[in-house]
Parts: sequence; structure tokens; C-alpha cells
Amino acid sequence: MEMIGIVKRQTVIVLLFICFFPTMAVAQLGQFKLKQVLQDANAGDISACAYLGKMYYDGIGVAQNYNEAFKWFQKAADNGIADACAYLGKMYYEGTGVTQNYNEAFKWYQKAADNGVTGVYTWLGGMYYNGQGVAQNYEEAFKWFQKSANNGVVNAYHWLGSMYDEGKGCVKNEAEAFKCFEKGANEGSEACLLALANFYLNGRGCAQNYEKAVEIYKKMADKGMPEAYMGLGEMYHFGYGVEQNYSKAFEWYYKAAEGNYIPAYKMVSYMYDEGKGCVKNEAEAFKWIKKSVDNGIVDAYNNMGYMYFNGYGCNKDYSEAFKWFQKAADNGVAAAYAWIALMYSEGIGVAQNYNEALKWFQKAADNGVVGAYSDLARMSYIGKGGIKDYLKAKNYAELAIKNDTLDIVGHRILAKLYIHGYGVEKNIAKAEALIEQALAHCKKDGSSDYPCNTMDAKGELFWVMGDKVKAKEIYDSINKNAPDFYAKIGETELSKYMKAYKEVDVDDDIPIVVKKNEKVFAVVIANEKYQMEKAVQYAKNDGRVFAEYCRKTLGLPEKNIHYVTDATLNNLKYELKWLQNVMKVYRGEAKVIFYYAGHGIPDEQNKNGYLLPIDGYGSDVTTGYALDDLFKTLGNMPSKSVTIFLDACFSGAKRDGDMLASTRGVAIKVKQNAPQGNMVVFSAAQGDETAYPYNEFAHGLFTYYLLKKLQETKGDVTLGELGDYVKTKVEQQSIVVNGKLQSPSIMSAPLIGNDWKTWKLNK
Repeated sequence: MEMIGIVKRQTVIVLLFICFFPTMAVAQLGQFKLKQVLQDANAGDISACAYLGKMYYDGIGVAQNYNEAFKWFQKAADNGIADACAYLGKMYYEGTGVTQNYNEAFKWYQKAADNGVTGVYTWLGGMYYNGQGVAQNYEEAFKWFQKSANNGVVNAYHWLGSMYDEGKGCVKNEAEAFKCFEKGANEGSEACLLALANFYLNGRGCAQNYEKAVEIYKKMADKGMPEAYMGLGEMYHFGYGVEQNYSKAFEWYYKAAEGNYIPAYKMVSYMYDEGKGCVKNEAEAFKWIKKSVDNGIVDAYNNMGYMYFNGYGCNKDYSEAFKWFQKAADNGVAAAYAWIALMYSEGIGVAQNYNEALKWFQKAADNGVVGAYSDLARMSYIGKGGIKDYLKAKNYAELAIKNDTLDIVGHRILAKLYIHGYGVEKNIAKAEALIEQALAHCKKDGSSDYPCNTMDAKGELFWVMGDKVKAKEIYDSINKNAPDFYAKIGETELSKYMKAYKEVDVDDDIPIVVKKNEKVFAVVIANEKYQMEKAVQYAKNDGRVFAEYCRKTLGLPEKNIHYVTDATLNNLKYELKWLQNVMKVYRGEAKVIFYYAGHGIPDEQNKNGYLLPIDGYGSDVTTGYALDDLFKTLGNMPSKSVTIFLDACFSGAKRDGDMLASTRGVAIKVKQNAPQGNMVVFSAAQGDETAYPYNEFAHGLFTYYLLKKLQETKGDVTLGELGDYVKTKVEQQSIVVNGKLQSPSIMSAPLIGNDWKTWKLNK
């Protein structure tokens, strides 16, 4: 059943006004004898006219008589008594002693205000707010409420808080709204206090604090406020600030319903239908909705439709459900618009019609049904009811999230757009954050479909990030836990990816050796997310999988491998210092493996190459780490051998073939830096070439074939054989896949000649 959650409840603006004579106390009035006041009034004493009006209005010393009160207030007001003007405004507004007339009410309130009666400021604000007797003007309303608050009218704080909250007549500011509600509550406003509960609950304008929200609801419940009963019911229902307890939730919902708090009818019905906190009873669920209908509550038409839609306490009847939804829609119930849209979208109870679905979803959204934004985002994303429109999908998804921070579909659709770069610039970090938020919301929602949908999107994310193993794990998990999921919703991006998934590949079938190589140490640097340059596609996957091969296939102990993602310049220097210290204590008996995937940059003046840390930028080589320094640092270590793998190019190009944003627009042919000591260097590309990705396998092309050879040989391969294989495969595949040449190079220090060709990484 549809639930009206507390997190979705908007602050209700309650029109409470105070009007008074600041110069006339009731005690003073009691001192006058009616006869004397009448004589004075009839004799033309204007103050006496005002006093007499007050006496008749309140029934002080005379029988209450609004007609007589109006007559005497009119005489006083016509002669400039400001307080009498205020009372005339009040009587015209309420229709007491005179026919109700908002125009006259506004006129007299304005006269009173112009003559210093501060008690009417709130009335004027309310009339401007509602467009009563004057053109609606939120800015003017805000001005008068502000003046009223400054003059000590407590209820004005609720108005101001609500206007700050909604951004009406002022810039939307939840923090200021909170301050207003807090001040009003501290001065005794119950409406402000209830608003504070909502703000604490949702963490709007303040730190989220369920306990304070509960405290407020309990305080208001003690005063017999049905809305507070409802609030406590929902706190216990969802476990906000209290231990989740469905029995207590039902108890409070039922108490609110008995107090004729309409939203509680729905929740009582829901609890009976679900059997939460009470014995499941669909007949009772239906009864409570019917009770609403029988009492002429238009909003209940929508719920009747819901009951018939699901067959709760009645026979399932989609046609009857559609009738009730249509009836609700005809009466302006916005929630019904969304149900009608859904039925048109799915062809339930009515002929399927995507155009009608779009129309009704749009109508729902235009009328404040927040959930409709996510439906519009979904339909725009998949192209139902028209062509795919990723920009609309983005806008609707953002609106969904803006209006409901817990909107799961909105988070998911926006994440999918960022995953693929549809209608937005591709942003994996944003996509990842949105999916995690959606999954967090799934836990609160409790719907079994939402986690599957969102996990499917997370699988997409892993695939695009290059982690096909995790993508497949998610796909398999969905099929295991919800075997009918894909049959129900059809093909998704993830299911399409799985069709092309290769069971045996470098990421999936990593050979495992038993022998441990205690004297081999590896530093693996994977720089993907740059602070000032575009990302290096698949770099993290390259580094992650290479580190796995070091551990599983080459036999390096876990402690011997330093795997660093998104290394800064200081991170890089630290890891090199660690290798220096290790080699020093092993006195030439240990081996070094250094792997780097990321940007390389050229020095345009001397043509030297540099590794680019994630905090560097391409136009300034001083922010990089020179290859000469790298070779000098590693070459001068007392090591048995040093093997370097560089999946980077140093021409100023990126993996996708474009140039780094901060370098010049042409590739630079860097000079070959000479290795030192007992060092051999494998580079992904040479000269002015680009090191390309291998998109099919989510790796750099160079790293993919490096791993492929280690996989095929289980790590038992000479560096000569490894070099020949990688060079040949990369050159061939780059021409086939990218249409451009990429020629890996292998350089060795002069000291070792060709001896390196017989070296092995695993021995």
C-alpha cells in the first residue's frame, strides 16, 4: 500500500493571528459602566465608541453582539482610531457582524498598520501570502511577517520559517528556516516546534537528530496533537531515534486515526494490510480507506484505487482501480496522476499508451508528485513515449533528487548517465557516489526490486571501471537472489555486457603458484584520477591486476608488494625511498619490480620524459618526476636486478589519443633515457607514440599483453621472451583495434648487455 512517510511531509502553514488593543486591557473595560460609555459614545466621544465596540465584541458588561460591535468600531475607525480599524479588518476577514469581505478586511488592516497597530502585521502578511483582498505577493508577505516577528508576534516565526524553507518571497535557506522555527518554538509556538521535528528528522538546516525529533513529537503528543501521534507512529515504524517497533507504530497511527488525522487512515490501512504491529487484516485495511471515502475525503479516492489495484480487502479489479484513480485525478489529487501514468505505461486496466503515460507523469510532476520526476527520467533514458533524450533524463533525475533526497530511481538514472557519459561528461566518481546513495536508500525502502535495479547499475559501473570480475559477481548474485529479475525487466546494459564476457581472460584466471619469492619486492603505481588532468582510463584496473599477478603468479608475499592508487609526488618519492631502504638491508640479494600506469609528460625544451603524479599538471614538468631521476634512484640501489614496466607515453598524449589539456596540441618525440645499474625498462610506447587502451578487456593495451604472457606461462618466462611477445602483440593489435602504431620498447643498462634476456621475474 502507498505509505505517506514522515520524510515526505511538508511543513503545514497554520494561519493563526492575534489582534488586540495595546492601550486597552480587559480590566480597564470592566471599570466603565455601560450607561456612561453609551452616553459618551452618543455624545461623540470617539474613544468611548471604540471601548463600546470592544465591550460588545467580547461581551464585557453587556451581551455579546457582533452587529453592535461592528457599528461602534466603524464610528471609531471613521474618526481615526487605529485599533478600531484593526477590529474592522478582523470582522470583515472572519465575517462576524458583517458579510465576509477580504477586500474590506485588507483595507482596514492596512489603515491600522499605517497608524502603528503592530498586531495586524501578521494578518497583512497572510493576506499577501494567500492573495486575499490583494494580489498574491510573497515578497510583501515576507516583509510583513518579518515586521511582525520583530514586534514579538510568535506565530510570525512559523510563517518566516516556512517561507525560507520553500523559497517564497526570499532566497530558499533551510538554515534560516531552522533558526526561525527554533526561535518560535522557544517562545511557545507549537507549530514551530512541530516544524523543528521535521527539520531534525531530515537534517535540514541543522545536524540530523532523530532523538530531538522524537522528543518533540512526544511533547506534542502529551498535548493531544494528532499530528504528533502520527509522527511518533512513523518514528517507531522506521526506527528513527527509537528502536523500531511496529506494535508501537500501529498504536500511535491508530490513535492519530481516532483523532481524525487523515494521513493516519492510510497508515492504519497499510499496517493492517501488511500485518505490521497488528494482525494482518485486509478487510480492516479496506475499511479504513472506505471510511475516508464515506467521510467525503477526496484524497481517499486514490487509496481506494490502490486497494482495488492490489485486491486488498476486495476483489482485484484493475478497471475499478483505474476508475478510482481517475475520480481522484478529476478532483485534483495529484498522486492519482502518477497511478494513471503507471497504468498507461504498463498497460494495466487500460490499453498501453506511452504517450498518455508521459502526459500523466508530466502532470503529476507539475503538481508536486516528486516520484513522477524519476519516472520521467526513466522513460527519457530508455526512450519510452518518444526518442531517447539523455538531457531530459538528467534534468528529471536531478529534479527527483532535489525534491526527494531519498529518491532511488533518480539516483540510479543519474549514475547511469555519468557512468557512460550520456548527456553529461563522464564522471565515474559521481556515478559511484550516486549508486552508493541509492543503495543506502534501498535499505530504508525495503523493496526487493530496488536493490536489484541499483546493483545492476553498480555492475555497469564496475564493468566500465574495468573490473569485469566484480561486474560478473553482481550479475550472478542478482540471478541467484532474484532469478526472475531480468525476465521481468528485460535486457539491461549489464546483461548485454555479460553476453560478451569472456570466462577465461587475464582478470579471471590468474595462475597461482605455491613457491614464495621472499627476496622480490614490487612497487605498483596506478594513477587514474588526476586532480588537474583528465583520467587515465583503466589505470587502476591495470595496477590492481598486475599486483595480483605479483602475489599469485610470481609468488611475492603480500608485505613485499606496495600497490598505490592515485599517487601524489610525495607518495611516489616515499615508495622509492622504501625500495632504497629495503635494498640496502638486503645488500644486493633482492630484486625490484617497478610498475607504473598513468600519464607521462615531455619536457618541450630538452625532450626528457616525466612521470606525472595525480597532483601534477602537464604544462609544468617541475610537478612531475623525471625518468632520469627514476632510473638513477633505482639503478644505484644495491639490487640483484631492477625490472621497470611503464604503461605510459611521454609525448603529451592520453590513452584515448587526445592531447593532455595542459600540453601543446602535437605529440613530442622524447629522447630515450638510458637505464642505469642492472636495470631493464619495458615501455608501452616510444617516441611520439600514444599508449592506447584495450577497451574490450578494460586494460591498457601494453598491460593486457604483459599480463596475458604471465598468465599463459604461469610467470615462468624469461624477460627476453616476455619482451618479444608483448612487442609483437601490441604492435599487431594496435593497428587492428586503433588503426595506429604503438611499438613497445625495451632498454637495458649498458652494464648488463643482453644478460637480462635470460632473467625471470619469478626466480
